[in-house]
Amino acid sequence: MERLDYLIDFKIDISTYFPNRKICFLDIETTGLSRKFNQIYLIGLVYLNDKDGGWYLSQFFANNIDEEGQLLEQLNKVILNFDLLITYNGDSFDIPFIKYRSNFHNVVDRISNIDSFDIYRNIRSHSSYLPFKDFKLKTIEESLNIYREDKHTGKDCINLYYKYLDSGDTILKKKILKHNFDDLYYLVDVIQIFDVIQDIKSVSIDLSNEIIPIQINNITTSGDIMQIICNTLVTKSEMNLVYFADSFNIIWQKNTQITLELDVKEGYITPTRKCLFVNKSKLPQSIDIKDMTDYMVPEDIIILKIDDKYQMDNLKNIIEQLILYVLNSQSL
Repeated sequence: MERLDYLIDFKIDISTYFPNRKICFLDIETTGLSRKFNQIYLIGLVYLNDKDGGWYLSQFFANNIDEEGQLLEQLNKVILNFDLLITYNGDSFDIPFIKYRSNFHNVVDRISNIDSFDIYRNIRSHSSYLPFKDFKLKTIEESLNIYREDKHTGKDCINLYYKYLDSGDTILKKKILKHNFDDLYYLVDVIQIFDVIQDIKSVSIDLSNEIIPIQINNITTSGDIMQIICNTLVTKSEMNLVYFADSFNIIWQKNTQITLELDVKEGYITPTRKCLFVNKSKLPQSIDIKDMTDYMVPEDIIILKIDDKYQMDNLKNIIEQLILYVLNSQSL
């Protein structure tokens, strides 16, 4: 078994995302998808070293398939220093794989005692708000303008590893290590996707020269009513906003939660794609909102959802404009 350590200089402050946690990023490479019939041949970690305050990327590589147990022993020694593992799809793949293979080799399973944060799973929980075609790691990286040199996939590396075992070709080994290195190195930057998600779900209301930040928390649709639950960071004790109209309702009273209900219609934006929309003519005439999707729609139609994707620019415009309209109406 071989261990490689690299001192890494990161530009972002990870502690702002996980305050007061001892974190470790984790990624493994395996000879296949079955934890029963395949093995782990590479374990990569990124972590903060308390002794010198530096960030390190460490790789444990099996130069032959019989060294899997040694990899797991080394992993269990290192992770004793942490209380949170950060992965990409690790709750479904990496962590169960490690647990099973540790049990197979009679290695003490310490990973079960550590909390985990699966970036993939958390991004997927916001999938209806995000315009991504899929949630592969490279898709998320590219959305953040991260373009790695490594062009191999985990599947490619399986073939490279078996070829390495047969030939001992160090070039093949370097390609495998590079793939795992890049997966981990850029996974730290991928954390910034949660800033993007927060921005996508954020609306700012200019209330008497005071900017009130509003965060969309949840959207549900029942029949022809779309309910949008928002939170604010500012408690307005004097707020008493209760407004009922034919096409929308707003409730915002003293606390940090705002509830907006919209009358919506269902239709087709294309012959095969369903959509939800509001009829602009049903909203107050003083509200000037234009549809911001790329589709050609009638002037009085504002698209709110296409298939399972919310059209966030339109939604945020409607939230902002309706809240301001009602506030201005009540102040008259």
